[in-house]
Formats: sequence, structure tokens, C-alpha cells
Amino acid sequence: MVIHLITRLPMGGATQLVYEITQRMHNSGQNVCIFTGLSDEQRSYSAKNNRILENVRAAGIPVEVCPYLQNRISPLNDLRALLWITRRLWKRKPGIVHIHSSKAGILGRLACKLAGIQRVIFHVHGWPFSRPGGVARRVYLALEHAFYRLTTEYIFVSRQDILDFIQLGGNPNIESKSHVIYPGADFLSPENGQVHRQDLRRQLGLGDGDHVVGSIGRLDYQKNPQIFVTIAQEYAKIDPTAYFIWIGEGDEREEVEKLINALNLSDRFMLPGYVEDVEPYYHIFDTFALTSRHEGLPLSVIKALASGTPVVEFLSNGMVDLNAQFRSVFGAPPGDVKQFVKQLGNARLMLIEQSDVLEEEAQYVRENLNRDRMYEQIMAVYASSPGSIILPSTDT
Repeated sequence: MVIHLITRLPMGGATQLVYEITQRMHNSGQNVCIFTGLSDEQRSYSAKNNRILENVRAAGIPVEVCPYLQNRISPLNDLRALLWITRRLWKRKPGIVHIHSSKAGILGRLACKLAGIQRVIFHVHGWPFSRPGGVARRVYLALEHAFYRLTTEYIFVSRQDILDFIQLGGNPNIESKSHVIYPGADFLSPENGQVHRQDLRRQLGLGDGDHVVGSIGRLDYQKNPQIFVTIAQEYAKIDPTAYFIWIGEGDEREEVEKLINALNLSDRFMLPGYVEDVEPYYHIFDTFALTSRHEGLPLSVIKALASGTPVVEFLSNGMVDLNAQFRSVFGAPPGDVKQFVKQLGNARLMLIEQSDVLEEEAQYVRENLNRDRMYEQIMAVYASSPGSIILPSTDT
């Protein structure tokens, strides 16, 4: 039996991965279950929804919800969650516990130790200590150093996260029990993508000559939509054909709307909100912008690359990996608006002069970073001896 443990299941890249893997395992007759908590206004910092949990239940995937598991630090509830997880692991005795997310990573590995679980895989979707300062950052770093011994294997979504751990004083032997598996996505065919591009642009009042810079993600602190608006103001000064779209919803929508109005961008900036079927929208962008303060390796970037769209992003975690491997990924130092704007110009130049590079790299992403390949690689980890290395091909 394999148990996947994750703090909660709102809409997001890591949660979609858990859903995809457990759905395939369940449909193929494997014994799998998810342990998770709930998202709500009181217990969640962001993404206060349970959309992936709803999908899990609708798909009939076995799931148990811990009423105490939350992403906010709460000594009493964290202790209750630890006991809840430990009791259920002791009862089920799974062969593998596959853990995702920072809070579950700490409580889950400790629970596995108490329950005598022999094989514990921690899936790192970006380290919490890769984020800027603060007490929580230092606490997570210290805990991760200590919990290294409680982890049989790691799966990383980027090689940069391994290097960050070592550079911050972590055990350099972590590579001996690590697997690097990039997230996989599903893609529309290029033909369907082109049809959606024409239809959606027409619906949004955009012409073929408009240069659309877009992003898809939550309107929250991590995704940093405010700096996207600031970048839009600066880029609009040098590109009169530029329009900007951010697809997604979140707590900071009102603040973003106020900033758009204050910078006189309301006639060039669109906020469609949450879109249930967001896949076609990747094809309306000419350039995809990622302004997050921190990321693991977001599916949104993989989907943008697969649609033949250049990406401009702030360099953090998995984005460092992609920046080194893809000519169509343009990196800027975190928070550097001037350099980000310059890279938007470079991305547009690639659209004009190097469309062959975009097509080549889009094909590579479709062949190597799809969900089938990701699933095969994770199943290979389950079947392998602990400590063996499974690395994806990353030559472009």
C-alpha cells in the first residue's frame, strides 16, 4: 500500500500532481490512499479552497481528512495531527509513505518514525527556506537538517533544490538518496491551441497584432501579482502593442485592481478571474510571465513552453533549472523590475527571429515533461531500491 500525505488539497501544482498520481494508481487497481487536511479562512494562508479534494472524492480515490492538519503553525493542532497520522499509519502499515508539502513533511516523517514505517519518500515541491527571511524560514531549515535521517528518499522537482539544501549546510550525501523528476502536464494539440487562440482573443477583444503578456496563478502573496502590474506599466512604455492578462483569483484581487487603476492600466490590463478550464488560455499569450516570490517548478511554465510561448521569470528554485536548460526561458534576479522588462523585450525578439527555437523546445517539453513520463518515473522510484538515482533527460 502507498499512502500520499499532503497538508491540504486546494488548486495548485503539487496538489494536481498528487491527484494525478493517486488517480492513476487507483484506476490501475493499486492500493493507495490520501491523508490530508482542509483549507478554510481560519486555517489557510492562501488558496482557501478544496477543489482538488473535491476532484479526489469525485474520482472515488480513498481519502481520509485529518481535522487538525493545517498549514498555519498551531502547537496544539499540530500535536493532534501528529497523533492522528501516527495512529492511522500504525493501523494500515503501508509499504511506502509518499509525503508532500512542508508541514506534512515534518509531521509525516515524525509519524512514520513513531509508527515504524520503513520507506518514507519526501517530495520537495520547493523548500520553504528558499523564501526570504523570517523565523519560520529558520525553523524549517533547522528541522529539515534534523529530519534528513528520517527520510528514506527524496523526490525533487528541480536539481536546484538539492544544491540549495547543501549550500545551506545540509548533508551533502542527500544526492545519494535523491531523485529529480520534473512535474508533468497534459497539453492541447498545437492545432487545437491555435483554434483556441483565435476564438479567445476575439472574445477578449484582442487582435492578431496585439502583444499579450500573461500569467496564470492565484492572486496572493506568493505569486506576487502586484509586481506584475508594476512590470506591465514599465513594459507598456516601450511596447505600445502590449496588453496584459492575469488569470486567477485570490485574496489580493482588490489590491491588484486598485494598483491597475492607479497606474492608468485599466484599458490594457484584464483580470478574468478563476477559469475552470484554463488550458486553452496558454495559447492566447505571446509571452508568459512568472513573478512569484518563490516556486518549486510550476506546471504553468511547463504548459506555456509546450504551447511555444517564451517565458520570463524571476530566478528561484526550479526556475533556475529551466533557465539553464531552455533558450526560451529568460530569467531576471528576484524583484528586479528593470531586468524583467528587458527580458520581456528579449522574449519578444525571439518570437520574431527564432520561432524555430520555440517550436523545437515546445516539442521537447511535450515529449519529455508530460504526465505519462512523470508517472512512469515515480512508479520506477517505488519499484527501485531505496537510494537509487532516477534522473530525467534534460538535454535540449
